[in-house]
Amino acid sequence: MNRYVFALVAGLIALSLVLTGCGPAATEAPGEEPTEESAEAAPVTISVWHGYIETEEEVFSQAVSDFMTANPNITVETLAVPFDELQNKFQTEAAAGGGPTLVPGPQDRMASYASAGLLAEIDGTAGFIDDLVPAAVNGGRVEGQLVGLPLNNKVVAMFYNQSMVDAPPADFDELLDMAANSGLAITADWFHNYMWLPAFDAQLFDDDYRCVLVETGAADAFAYFKSVCESEGVTCDSNDGDMDTLFRQGEVAFRFQGPWMAGDAIADLGAENVGVARIPAIPEAGDPHPWNQSEMISINVNATSEEVDAAMRLIEYLTSAEIQRTFLNDANWIPSNAGVDTSTNPVVGGFLDQVPFSDPFPVVAELGATWEPMGNAVTQILEEVLPPEEALTEACDLINTANNK
Repeated sequence: MNRYVFALVAGLIALSLVLTGCGPAATEAPGEEPTEESAEAAPVTISVWHGYIETEEEVFSQAVSDFMTANPNITVETLAVPFDELQNKFQTEAAAGGGPTLVPGPQDRMASYASAGLLAEIDGTAGFIDDLVPAAVNGGRVEGQLVGLPLNNKVVAMFYNQSMVDAPPADFDELLDMAANSGLAITADWFHNYMWLPAFDAQLFDDDYRCVLVETGAADAFAYFKSVCESEGVTCDSNDGDMDTLFRQGEVAFRFQGPWMAGDAIADLGAENVGVARIPAIPEAGDPHPWNQSEMISINVNATSEEVDAAMRLIEYLTSAEIQRTFLNDANWIPSNAGVDTSTNPVVGGFLDQVPFSDPFPVVAELGATWEPMGNAVTQILEEVLPPEEALTEACDLINTANNK
């Protein structure tokens, strides 16, 4: 009898050890395959610095909160940094051995970070990467190394208020006629106004990434842009937020902007009143081609192996079909996950109509040298400080000097 009790107790102890060793499985993110990782894994804290505001920040922060609920051993600290300050802040901190674990941003910033040696190479064999749009993933490579993964795709298109106009214009002349009565808002910066160059067959760079604006006819493109800004009902101002506000408050019927404004426009005007269409062609010229870029998320080279593992789990979660669908519906992001159906979202559908009339965003460090000189050139042209050819010549000289071209 004693031997029987002893054997029974020993068996129960062994069973207890087996069950304890297995432990409860960690909560999986949507779309993930079950893993052997234990819910009792060592705690790790990672951080994300981002430039999102309003609706985008709310949706992103909620996704991060849901991720932490599903992964209780991982704490994610987020910091919203003004978009125009984020690049310098990240570069300064990362170069000094600090900075956040993760930083999202446009492809050209990613390329600049990578060229400065501030980004960790991403494991391209991670299974979830196969679910993403291949072209968007390839946009995360700099000199052959994968240093960023796409959170979404972004392209500027034409918003129009359907309570103010019945349908989008057929061409740019008709748009200006309609704007005379209903208004058009354009951000007077370099990013929003690259689009005029392809319409006039002008180029920013040659094959060696030397600035060739003037010699390819960009002066004509920016002279046309200046004439648009001087047209009745058109407001061109460098304050991007103010231009958004004109549209969101119903003061103008048309606005050239990216999908990041969509959620706030819908909240202010109602979903039934917000339409998106491609920017119309310019008669006797061509189609404006805004840049088509992917919003990339990258890992700081200073991250530890434990932080990198946690960061990859967060990226997998953010790019999963379920979370990408949430970004689509709530923030009108164009999904980077190829499995998400966008047909139910007419706003995103309008941006997808623009994609064939867009240019790939240059994933090169040389683009970083264009922002200040070209921003100044836009201002000089619109304020008639310099004629287009002189302003662009001055900008190209500065760009090529900075890029050693």
